[in-house]
Amino acid sequence: MKPKQINQVLINLVKNAVEVIQHEIGSIIINANISEGKLNLSISDNGEGIPEEVLSEVFIPFFTTRKEGSGIGLSISRQIIRTHEGELRINSKQKNGTRSEMLFPMVNSLT
Repeated sequence: MKPKQINQVLINLVKNAVEVIQHEIGSIIINANISEGKLNLSISDNGEGIPEEVLSEVFIPFFTTRKEGSGIGLSISRQIIRTHEGELRINSKQKNGTRSEMLFPMVNSLT
């Protein structure tokens, strides 16, 4: 596992969470756990969430809903996670925030 690449993905996901929190009581929760033989690193926010019609497009290169975004961050992040035999998932509901999860098989996450 290349820690610098995983760190970059974490930074990108946290940065995305920070950018969507637009109210005084914003929060970001970073969690790590092991379940069913997988290491799960997650970043959750209580922002506005991603509209359902947009959620299926967030990993498409250069797709963005932000004026200043390039739309490349999640696409590259997913590719980095895949090269580490992991999976990147984005779960979101409007008005209820977003949860980004990186899942790695335990065998590969410990080497």
